[in-house]
Amino acid sequence: MKLERCLFVVAAVLAVCASSARAQELGPHFRKIKDGIYVQSAREVNSTSSIILTEEGVVIIDTGQTPIDSREVMEAVRKLTRLPVRLVINTEVHPDHTTGNFVFAPPALVINAEGAVEAMRKAFDPERGNALAKESAEMRDAVQGYRLVTPHIEYHDTTTVHVGERTFELLHFKNVHSEADTAVWLPNERVLFAASVAIPNSLNNLRPFVSIPDMLAAIKTMKSLNPEIVVPGHGSFGTTKIFDDSQRYYELLLERVGVMVREGKSLEQIKRELRMPEYAGWSYQERMPTNIEAAYRAAKGN
Repeated sequence: MKLERCLFVVAAVLAVCASSARAQELGPHFRKIKDGIYVQSAREVNSTSSIILTEEGVVIIDTGQTPIDSREVMEAVRKLTRLPVRLVINTEVHPDHTTGNFVFAPPALVINAEGAVEAMRKAFDPERGNALAKESAEMRDAVQGYRLVTPHIEYHDTTTVHVGERTFELLHFKNVHSEADTAVWLPNERVLFAASVAIPNSLNNLRPFVSIPDMLAAIKTMKSLNPEIVVPGHGSFGTTKIFDDSQRYYELLLERVGVMVREGKSLEQIKRELRMPEYAGWSYQERMPTNIEAAYRAAKGN
């Protein structure tokens, strides 16, 4: 009995070591979070890109901060499997999540929520490729072949996609970050790719159309799924604590701005006077004005 137990422990240790070694072979920017699921984040504040292996091919969620990251993801795919990339899911429309679409499509199909194609075409800078190429020799090589690749498929509110043995539930959230935001839920694996609604330890850039009440509703919806692992659009993967932290921040921001609005203070006064010392250590403090503007809109009922 003791021998059997020893052999079991040894086997378990070897399995863990083999798994870690396989992830390390992909490079220092990759982490294995579940069997056949890998996340790349080159730097703490970078957009994340994820690889999901299936029996019928590969699914990529977002295509990297830059074409260098996109090429790195493709190299990792080639180390992991001979199967092609079947599907790319964009969780938003911004270039730090979508520029690398050209690396994978074709043959992959690209999908995001409705409004993504129009927003990407409207924001497209035809000089982006040339500008990137000037950054470094490595970037010049990585950007070769660059072109705008918008989603081939748009969906409305929710949709379910089956690739091989895996199920992907896509959830469209409006007014939470970009013109088209998609969270990706893998119910069997209990992994949630949460887009950029909640970013760990970081202030978000709240554009004029973004609604904090809608953000809070999206956070509550995603939290209700009870995921084991949450992969945000930026930063390190973790647990639902990512949602808890963001929810507390936005609720406190709404509360403090609301009090100042009821005192008759103007937006400019609030921007000068409001303090959020509990979050002074969060990244992107320069985004606080847009956060206050969003809270002010909510307080005024706009």
